Amino acid sequence: MEIALAFISIIGIIVILFILTHLRPLIEDEVRQLGTKRRRKQIRQYFSFNKREFIVNKEFKKRMKPTGRFYQISESLHNFPSIAAALLKYKKHEWIIVAFERNKEIFLTWLNKGINQLSVSSYLSAQDIAKISDEKKATSVLTFHNHPNPDPNYLNCTKPSEQDITTAKGRSSALNERSANLVSFVCERGRHYEYFLSPADSFLSLSQFIKEINEVNGRSRLQNLSLHLERFF
Repeated sequence: MEIALAFISIIGIIVILFILTHLRPLIEDEVRQLGTKRRRKQIRQYFSFNKREFIVNKEFKKRMKPTGRFYQISESLHNFPSIAAALLKYKKHEWIIVAFERNKEIFLTWLNKGINQLSVSSYLSAQDIAKISDEKKATSVLTFHNHPNPDPNYLNCTKPSEQDITTAKGRSSALNERSANLVSFVCERGRHYEYFLSPADSFLSLSQFIKEINEVNGRSRLQNLSLHLERFF
């Protein structure tokens, strides 16, 4: 009992010291830190995806053009990764899907087949994708490709290769320069696995969050404490 009371007393002292030392306004670096934390949270909420496995139209799946084609569609951003994974399910060759998003809606996609079972590349270059994104005023581009798995009982094909990551970095550079985001996925057996997210600096800009924090920072000691708590927790 005495040990428990001593422990509770120590915790109480720590809490009191924390409160007393965090009634001050946030300094510039702390404002930026909190703004960055809020921005990351908002970006993650924007790019939150349905994890459920979908079933898609079999006829559309059969008609997917191997040499590449654009498709006008209207699907929610939240659901589209599951749709893309379903389109690529059971494909014995690698395929790629490039999807263009605006206002949380996928409105345009490009699909093409790889030359073999081991690799795939979009017939659209990184600059082509960035140019189309700019012309169509897309907020984001999502890319998907499948990893055919010859033996799912023993092999895990859900991870990106080094080349996948290199390619994603090249695309993100071209897109971010045009204020568009990139999200990339590997698909295997009807499931999608996000491995790369690169938001443009202008998307949910950090300056917006810093401004909001500065508007309340220093207003009251209780408000200051609330901001500090948000920084840590």
